[in-house]
Amino acid sequence: MARAKVEVFGAGSVKLAGFAKALAHPARIEILKILAASGEKPCMEIVGGLPLSQPACSRHINELLRAGLLKSRAYRNQIFFRIDESALKGFCEAMSAALHPESAPR
Repeated sequence: MARAKVEVFGAGSVKLAGFAKALAHPARIEILKILAASGEKPCMEIVGGLPLSQPACSRHINELLRAGLLKSRAYRNQIFFRIDESALKGFCEAMSAALHPESAPR
């Protein structure tokens, strides 16, 4: 199967597609919902809130981290995650501007 050449698209569209791809699984949406409700949670509490195995949850968390939608911090033997609110806000604003360029601030 042929792969799309992302080089032919603008950097803004490529970055926006990366964010959208990170959000393109229901487990990742649920992770964001869990974190939006709590502010910050250790990994195993996120796992406990989802009907998935720990390795599957970790893969989804890592996708969100790679996209820049989550931040993490280590404390003792746990890793805590929270939403990067500025990245999420930037994604929403960029998507709105891409879809409605006539109403984007100048």
